[in-house]
Amino acid sequence: MGLPNEALRAARLRVASSRAPGEPMSRSELASAVSAWLWRETGKRHDLDPHLLAKWERGAVRCPTAPYRAALRAVLGVASDADLGFADSVPEPPLPPAGPDPAEHGPPAGADYVESLRGAVRQFVRMDSLLGSGEVVDAVVRRFRDAQRVLASGRYRSGVERDLEVVAAELGEVAGWMLIDAQRHSEARAVNAEALMLAQIAGDTSMQWFILSNQALGSTYSGRQREALRIAERFGEDARIPVRVRALFRLRSARALGHLGDGPGALRAFDRARSTFEDGVSDRDPAWAWWFDERELDGHAGSLHASLGRHAEALPLLSSAVDRAEGKERQRWALYIHRACLLDSALAAGAVVEAERAAVAVAPMLGQMNSARTENRLRRALSRTSRAPLPSTLADVLDHLRHRLPQR
Repeated sequence: MGLPNEALRAARLRVASSRAPGEPMSRSELASAVSAWLWRETGKRHDLDPHLLAKWERGAVRCPTAPYRAALRAVLGVASDADLGFADSVPEPPLPPAGPDPAEHGPPAGADYVESLRGAVRQFVRMDSLLGSGEVVDAVVRRFRDAQRVLASGRYRSGVERDLEVVAAELGEVAGWMLIDAQRHSEARAVNAEALMLAQIAGDTSMQWFILSNQALGSTYSGRQREALRIAERFGEDARIPVRVRALFRLRSARALGHLGDGPGALRAFDRARSTFEDGVSDRDPAWAWWFDERELDGHAGSLHASLGRHAEALPLLSSAVDRAEGKERQRWALYIHRACLLDSALAAGAVVEAERAAVAVAPMLGQMNSARTENRLRRALSRTSRAPLPSTLADVLDHLRHRLPQR
């Protein structure tokens, strides 16, 4: 458990109770006020439990997620997270402004509207890197739906039709990826299908590859490994597709085979993916392929070995992925999941020193990042600790992680 958050408690006690004259605001009142503020401001229901609020004040959960911090600032009348004792929270960039909806009112959508969507894509991708998908996924889905409504209404200038389809498809790709990370697989599947259709209508072949590569990964995670394999093999074996994209699809094949329990086939597929990757980049590779690098390859290699139960072999690969992501702002989410995977494999392999290092490193990111996929991996790691006694230092930091993990 962390140190008590006296600043948060003091800020609550400075506000008068509306239920008991002469008394300070209770935790129950604050929880209700925070939930009401979030409903008014976001249209999304949050039923804050006073017991969770108590954990924030006790320091058992060091830093709530960004929406709760914003509501606390508003309700308690403070200017910054530091005033609430959350000085170590990651400053989040503002959500891209939605602006007027051309499908509902105003002039038809033109080049300015298309450019606003492109800016939103860039901002959402950055926010995902800094904060994790859980903080922004609903906003991305809403913006994707807005763009779809404009297209469906026909309220756009004829000269921007294809550009609008292209950027709407890209918004759908971003939304689909974040839904996969949020473990909302049915929604991700629907959004990916809609985005894929937009990319096909626009003739944007490279975006179709991107969406299908994401869906292959999502299908693997949601138990549709054969579907993932069909997608990945279809495009991974097509010589007309750029080298880096083929390498990505071959990597998806390896992960699907690993989840199917075909160890030799998975390792062969991964070797082919790495060999293709090492052929290098070309001017035919799409711009979106920038993130598929050595760090990504090492992370998936480690996770593949872990899925086959080869945790000792996974450790150096996951350590390399962590090292490659350290200190890079645009890879902060990647660092979060690599550290979680490293902790899981270290505990499974009985590598106590490695496990303690990984646990200490990942602990400050809890509350700063929001990724259901990563937090599920941490829960799996913590479930391993009952199998054998652990040194007290490691047991303490794992208990700290257990208390800080967000409630499901």
